Amino acid sequence: MKSGSRDISKISCIAWLLVGIPLASGTLSASAQLSKQVQLYHWVDFAIEAPGTAGGIDKWDVEGSCVWTHESGAVRRTSLLWYSGSKDTYVYRFGGSLPGRWTGTTRSPVAALNGLELTVDVVPSGNPDRIGWSGQLSDEPTAWAHQKGPAGQLVKCTPILIMMPDVGHWHDDLDRMRAYVAEFHENHGFTGGHLSTIGRSWFETGSTASLRTAPAAPDVRTFAALEAAASEWSERGGWLHLWMWGKGGSGDFSNLPGGYNGEHSRRINRYLAARLGPVPGWSLGIGWDVEFWADEAKIKWWLDDLVPQLGGWHHWMGARYSDSDTGQGRDPEPANKGEYLARGIAWNTLRPGSEQYAGWEHWATMTNDSAIDAGLAAFADRPMMSEDRFRRRDGVWPQKDFRSDDDILKEIPRWATRGVGAIYGRLLDRNVEGSQPWPNRAAIKAVIESIDE
Repeated sequence: MKSGSRDISKISCIAWLLVGIPLASGTLSASAQLSKQVQLYHWVDFAIEAPGTAGGIDKWDVEGSCVWTHESGAVRRTSLLWYSGSKDTYVYRFGGSLPGRWTGTTRSPVAALNGLELTVDVVPSGNPDRIGWSGQLSDEPTAWAHQKGPAGQLVKCTPILIMMPDVGHWHDDLDRMRAYVAEFHENHGFTGGHLSTIGRSWFETGSTASLRTAPAAPDVRTFAALEAAASEWSERGGWLHLWMWGKGGSGDFSNLPGGYNGEHSRRINRYLAARLGPVPGWSLGIGWDVEFWADEAKIKWWLDDLVPQLGGWHHWMGARYSDSDTGQGRDPEPANKGEYLARGIAWNTLRPGSEQYAGWEHWATMTNDSAIDAGLAAFADRPMMSEDRFRRRDGVWPQKDFRSDDDILKEIPRWATRGVGAIYGRLLDRNVEGSQPWPNRAAIKAVIESIDE
């Protein structure tokens, strides 16, 4: 994806101030005129005051939904109600995926949140680089694509992602996050970012403690930070890739109170769908090294629970898989060499190809071009992401890491020209969170901009 010169930092900062802050529009009563305007590929909130409505139900569990219908009658979206975390304020969120007038009708067992008629006029975008939601191209189903342009059309854009600092390091300093994105987009050319192991931060931002003691309520700071990061990349024509969980005590979501399908897990899935579904510019993996802590039933439950709740706002979902022997820790194993075995194929096809991407752990040093092509052939109905990180490191995993800063110049085209998403990083200083800048950043940007989508 080629980028021109623009003052994108000012544009994205203004956009976030206008529409990205939850409840920025204030609260509304049921008798108010519930009509708003939003730019294409932005979102807008209807914050409703409903005092005393919980009636013995935790405020975080008050339910509601809004069915949005485009003026053409041909397109519908559904958003879920979410509690703001403040007083008695609840929110219905709408994302402007197509221009024109949208009408929403709410449903909730709570009278003050039920039967509301909401209207949103989606007007042209003030930023031609901004992108919308993802989707699948009918003539190229393995391509990564997202909306761009005035009519909501899908455009191919392969994710070339930079490792970002975890959300706990910048949730209270969004300018730090924006400066990081600016460095790696404007100076390096990366088309997106990657946030690993959100894990406990869904409930307590910045915490790496065990999920077994996770608080019951979602942490609104984490959600607001993720919305900001997704918006920052969306304004620049790129997107954010998240890992919802991770590995071990701090990442295996079966360690949550109630288990992987218990109340904690169901609530956080609902809030993810309610708050992030109508926000463009992101995709989601379940975590990393999933074969060591997950099984097919657990992953299928996660996909089947989350995807329908997104309500038609499309976000690719999947799981990074390696065919390592479960629990044995043997590396390298077949997936690292670009072999695609039956269990990995089964786990990567639990949902239709229009919803679930195929995620693998490849090692660049062992995966030749024909092995990449074999992966695309094995999944002809969905896009593929190489979801381990291709990193420059010294003395950590020398059998798979980049040996020099110039290695990335050859590696990016190997994957991106084939339409395979990948994640990159430079980690020579272990005190740096995310990735360090490359000294050859101009060469990296030139390589990325030369890739013809």
